[in-house]
Amino acid sequence: MSKQVINVAFVGGGKGCYDILHLLKVYPPVHFKPKIIGVADPNTDAIGRTHAHRLGIPTISDYKPFLQNNKLDLIIELTGDESVLADIHKNKLPRIKVLDHVGALFLWEIIAIQEEKIRLEKKVSHLNTMAAIGEISHRMTHELRNPLMIIGGLTRRLMIRDDLPHGTRKKLKHISQHVQHVEELISDICDVSRPLKPEYNLTDMNKLLKNWCLSVRTEAQFMGVTVEFTLDEELPDMYIDQSLISQALWHIAENSLDALAYSGGTIKIKVLLCWDNIHIELIDTGEGFQDISTTQAIQPFMTTKPGKMGLGLSLCRQVLLDHGGDMEIVNDKEIGVAVIIKLPIKLTQSSWFAAKEP
Repeated sequence: MSKQVINVAFVGGGKGCYDILHLLKVYPPVHFKPKIIGVADPNTDAIGRTHAHRLGIPTISDYKPFLQNNKLDLIIELTGDESVLADIHKNKLPRIKVLDHVGALFLWEIIAIQEEKIRLEKKVSHLNTMAAIGEISHRMTHELRNPLMIIGGLTRRLMIRDDLPHGTRKKLKHISQHVQHVEELISDICDVSRPLKPEYNLTDMNKLLKNWCLSVRTEAQFMGVTVEFTLDEELPDMYIDQSLISQALWHIAENSLDALAYSGGTIKIKVLLCWDNIHIELIDTGEGFQDISTTQAIQPFMTTKPGKMGLGLSLCRQVLLDHGGDMEIVNDKEIGVAVIIKLPIKLTQSSWFAAKEP
């Protein structure tokens, strides 16, 4: 049997709208098919409205057209404004149902439960994948690393001899470079499969993220790439492993810089405080992922770059999962590739240790 289609419109494009859209995408309903026909919010930069635009959902600033849309089944009011709610009830068509912001609060609690369930399922799946990779990396390390070290060491020792025939040093250097490349690949596999041991310390997130944005902009200037960024000025201090988070953010930025290295373009970074999360968006105007899906791009060993193992984004996601967060990639033909990071705010160090206790 085909699912019943319910045409839905959102009035209010903030965090609640983003959460619902995100949940519907990753965890679609079983018994009906919601069709989002539009999101209304006067703030064009609202997080939910922006996300709806990326998903191809029409966005408008005034909700009034929704009220007389005879194809609409449900309006979800997320503004929290009683006057807006009263206006919707007064002027809507009788056939249109309304879920107000009070009902939405209850819905958000359900969403929070589902998101935690999905997060744990993803983490279990990720850990299973990492366990398999760990077994592979252990065997590779044992069988390949020691012989490679011997080959590389002997080659470098031969290169410093004075009695080498003409052209031999160049050939030895070529061998040494290839050995070093294989050693780096093995090291990458070990890094992504080895269980991380984060050290959580209280960190000034304003300083960390501002310095990251400034550093990305400086690096981009040498490549002819423009970087625009906006940051909330009141991000709280929170417990993270600053080194791991910095590495993950840098790798994501480097991917965007690589994509724009020859064509030029723009990288837009947005850092927002969304309730109990820090929401980070990085959008570049590159061509995006042509041969693989955005879901595959985060999986280990998926890459479109010659000579690379495709472990970088997987390791970034592992870092974020260990911090209770996650990462999503949206490939939009109009605006480019958007990397969306959700990092939950942890104000006490004990909360991390409690979460890791068996």
